[in-house]
Amino acid sequence: MKLALLAATAAALLATPALAANTYQDTCSNIGFAYSGNDASITAVCLKADGTPNATKLILKGISNQNGKLTQGSGASTFQKSCGNIQIIVGNSPNTTLSALCRTSGGSSIATSLSLNGIGNNNGTLVQQ
Repeated sequence: MKLALLAATAAALLATPALAANTYQDTCSNIGFAYSGNDASITAVCLKADGTPNATKLILKGISNQNGKLTQGSGASTFQKSCGNIQIIVGNSPNTTLSALCRTSGGSSIATSLSLNGIGNNNGTLVQQ
């Protein structure tokens, strides 16, 4: 009995990824970037459990432009104020990348990107897992 419990616990730990993989790409379409006021977000049309589509968005938090480089931190995102050509790039599942041209302190712009992890579809709504 103890051996079975130990084996089950070990299997569960090995199955847990270090970074939560994105799972929304398989059930969402029209994935893109939008901002309104101070909010930057991923937008998509995601399927609910019953198969009906739902327009949804997930506000991106804590992303900033640090001298031309997108970085993840805490608080509200501010990168959209100093970056342009902002895109959400969905690669082979589970990869999602935020890509932009961001200004440096010298005034030039640099292409930069940041991996976005742990995004899922919960009954038609984008969520951070």
